[in-house]
Parts: sequence; structure tokens; C-alpha cells
Amino acid sequence: MTGIRARRVQVETVRMLLLAVGLVLIGVPFLWILLTAFKRPVDASSVPPEIFSPFTTRNFRDLNQNGFVDSLANSAILTVTTMVCTLGFGVPAGYAFARGRFRGRWFLGGFLLFSRMVPPVVFIIPLFLFFNDFGLVGTYTGLTLAYLTGLLPFAVWMSASYFQDIPIELEEAARVDGASRAQAFFRIALPLALPGVVSVGLLIAIAAWSEYFIPLILAGPSTTPATVGIVSFVGVDSINWGAMAAGALALVVPVFLATLLAQRGLLRGLTAGAVKG
Repeated sequence: MTGIRARRVQVETVRMLLLAVGLVLIGVPFLWILLTAFKRPVDASSVPPEIFSPFTTRNFRDLNQNGFVDSLANSAILTVTTMVCTLGFGVPAGYAFARGRFRGRWFLGGFLLFSRMVPPVVFIIPLFLFFNDFGLVGTYTGLTLAYLTGLLPFAVWMSASYFQDIPIELEEAARVDGASRAQAFFRIALPLALPGVVSVGLLIAIAAWSEYFIPLILAGPSTTPATVGIVSFVGVDSINWGAMAAGALALVVPVFLATLLAQRGLLRGLTAGAVKG
């Protein structure tokens, strides 16, 4: 027993060391962004780099020089519209997959899962040509639809997994009392699954807020989100590293806070495809 216990201690020690190394590797870039965001411009761009610098908030005041604050507003608009639309379509669809027994269910479920696994680069060119024909390039509507294309399968699978955790007997009792399928959904299933739906919404918001590739191709000058607009601090002959770090911090902090709120949903998302038949 002593040998087994000692071996377990060694394994746990190795795990803790690997975890500490991983945290350092992940945390150092964020720490560097934090330090650079509050450095003087001359210290932020110095070679060799200055680790510590007199504290200043000038970089945050410079964010509006190149329209970065407007791009943050665009990101907020796109995030909210994408989250609302994706939940509006995805939650009822997830309920249908969790409770329904209709023809073609497995085909539709497999198609959604397959579309989730396909990288955006595969469909971005056809999507651009299609949107260009309908005048949707450079509009909030076009970007929201493009985000919806990638996030809807995720919302459907996640929602279905939450609805399947709800005992079906509760809905059957409501149906016996005269409730329709829609009433059972809105009055029984949806309130019980609301914590899961909120987690799904937060995960969708994180994905929409962090999206870069789709708006790089489909956004216009007035709809560019902050993930793309941050490159405006890269000039022809110089880079405003301090302002860029401040902009990156403005992008990272909301995602960090949303991730803290959606920790449970993040763990659930790792098994989002394992929906029972």
C-alpha cells in the first residue's frame, strides 16, 4: 500500500507541475498584454523591450483615434444579434431533436454535426458570392446570417443535450392536463432548461465576439468588428503597440468574464455531440 500511495503522490506531483507549466505558458502572453497596455508609447515599442514602465492610461485614450471604439460597438451589435437569432432558432430546434421522433431526424442531426465540423474557409467563398448577389456584404444582416450559419448547429446540439436531461414525465403530465406541445415547451421544458440555455447563449456570444475570419471577408467599413479593426494600429512605418495592447485587452476582458459565467456550459460543450437517440 505504501508503494501505491507513493506512486500516486508522484503522479499527482507530475500533474501539478505540468499544470503549472501550462498556466505559465498561457498566462505570460496575457500578462505581457496587460503590462503593455499601461506603458508609455516609447516604452511599449522599445528594443529591447521594457518590462516595467511608468503607469499611463494614454493608450486607452488613443483607442478612438482610428475608429476602434466604433468597431467595438459593431462587435457588440453583432454579438447581441447573433446570440438572439441563434437562440431563437437553435433552442426550439434542439427541443425538437430531443423530444421529436420524426422521419429524417438522424439525417438532419448528422448534417448539422457535419456542418459544425467543416471549417469556415470551405464555405466562405460561396457565401461571399451569394451575399454579394443579394447585397448583404458589408451589412449587419449579412454578418449575422454568416455567424448564424456556423453557430446554429452548435446551439441545436447543446440545447438538445440540456432538454434530454429534463424528465419527459413532467411534460407528459402537462399534456394530460390539456397543455399543447408548445405550452409544454414554454411552460415546462424551457424554464427548467433555462440555466443551460443561458450557458449556450454565453458560449455563442463568446464565439461571435471573437470571430475574425468571417468579418475579415464579409464586413464593410461601417460594420468592421474590433477583432478586425484592431489592425488599424499597424501603420506603414510603425506600430502603436501600446494602443494595440489596450485594444486587445478590451477584447479579452469581456470574453474572460463570459467564460467565468459559462464554465459549466464549456464543460458540457465538450460532449455536445453525444445526444441520445
